[in-house]
Amino acid sequence: MAEDPLGGGPRTEDQGLLGDSSKGPQGVTHRIGIRSTGLVVFGGRAFSAFTGLLFIVMATRWLAPKQLGLWEVVIDLATFSAYPIGVVAYWATRDIARGHLAGRTAFVLGTAMSGFGLLLYFVLSIVTNSHLADSYLPFLLGSLLVPLGYWSQITTSIVVGYRPVATGYSLVVSEIVKIASAYEALYVYKLGIEGVILALIISYFVNSLVGTYMVRGATKEQLQLSVAKRWLRLSWLPAVSYLPPIFLAADTYIASLGFGTAVAGIYQPAFTVASVVGYSSALAYSLYPLLLRGGSKRLPAITIDFSLLFGIPMAVGGVVLADPILHLFGPKYMPGTLGLSILSVMFLFQALSQTVDQTLLGTEKADAGEDRSFRSLMKSNLIWVPLINLCAALVYLSGMYVVLSFAFSNGLGTSVAVALWAMVQVFVTIFFLIIKARRASRSAKLFGGASVAYYLVSALVMGFVVYLLSGMTLNRGAGTLAYGLELTTLIALGAAVYFGLLYALDIRFRTMAHSLMK
Repeated sequence: MAEDPLGGGPRTEDQGLLGDSSKGPQGVTHRIGIRSTGLVVFGGRAFSAFTGLLFIVMATRWLAPKQLGLWEVVIDLATFSAYPIGVVAYWATRDIARGHLAGRTAFVLGTAMSGFGLLLYFVLSIVTNSHLADSYLPFLLGSLLVPLGYWSQITTSIVVGYRPVATGYSLVVSEIVKIASAYEALYVYKLGIEGVILALIISYFVNSLVGTYMVRGATKEQLQLSVAKRWLRLSWLPAVSYLPPIFLAADTYIASLGFGTAVAGIYQPAFTVASVVGYSSALAYSLYPLLLRGGSKRLPAITIDFSLLFGIPMAVGGVVLADPILHLFGPKYMPGTLGLSILSVMFLFQALSQTVDQTLLGTEKADAGEDRSFRSLMKSNLIWVPLINLCAALVYLSGMYVVLSFAFSNGLGTSVAVALWAMVQVFVTIFFLIIKARRASRSAKLFGGASVAYYLVSALVMGFVVYLLSGMTLNRGAGTLAYGLELTTLIALGAAVYFGLLYALDIRFRTMAHSLMK
């Protein structure tokens, strides 16, 4: 065996050039390379970041903040209605990653549950519409997102366990379709908010269709009723696990009901742009299935170091370019500038938090053996992680409501309200990340990359250069397309400065770059 020059420890020929991988037990035959898979998925997410920004620019140029906030409410309701499918998605990933191919069982059970999801959606939408006093048509059209959301989540759960690299491919295809559909709906047929929702429906369909085709090997087995019964019998565990993301998705819903859809509409573009920083977590996409397959305890440290390589400059870029980026969306969304800077930092820590979660859940074996008793599961990370995340979500929602109430009752304005909202997210994310990291460090190595200091220095230099050039090169009087091209060129130049300086400073990065080029 030879020492992995990328920091991955001893490496066999089977593991490939870009890091640890696994063929998996039993029926799983697809290799999972932690860096190769991460790069493909990150590439797909990076492409979706570009198309996502283009999509939100198209929407904000067409919709007023109030309508944009209403669109977010429809998405929230579809998210709430998809909660039950977590029972199937949770166990499907864990079983398939360990070689127990149960894709057909997951699809059949998920399809059956989608009827309940639709019922839940209509109940929630009727109640919500009565409070917001808007047309019911967007809510009716949004109901199509529910069965598509069930299909998408089942497909994703199989992809993660069986062939996680497929996520990158399906994402690229669906994002291209989404932009084309949005252009037709908004600028050709002028459908407004209904056009935005329709574009998402088409995108969901294409994403799920491509993903399903790429994991067809995991659906060849017969329907396994015994597996379905086991999943349902243990449904209480994923029911708890999926509560935190549902609560987190409720922030814009609560803000819209309590303070109007306009504040959610101002917040959403800032959140969408900042979430690009969180895409660095895609580089850890293969960590969870690899740990389930018994991967090395050094994998989390390798993954975190790899994520920070991209996450740190993206966060610095979000802080420095917050004002120029939001200018692209139009003057009515500029009050979210400070919030965008704060959220960019928050998403860097959130990406780390997600990796720590994967470490805790991936190294847990309580559900792998014969002893799957309630007591053993209650003592495991399978319940501890969702409970600590649920605490974080409740603290965040409480803090958000308090600061928004304070801001609006004292006449501080939307800009300050959005900034305070973002600050609550930063503090809550960091506090609970520390708690989870302490626990995860007992079973795996989380940090150890000396290169992080080089990432930070290179990113700060990049930020300074980009800040100076933004005032000199960006013409705010130019049209949307021309200004967007100028901004894109500036971002590309910043990336060149960052990676060029890092290449000169860090020998480990040079080694990795040479490996990738070969």
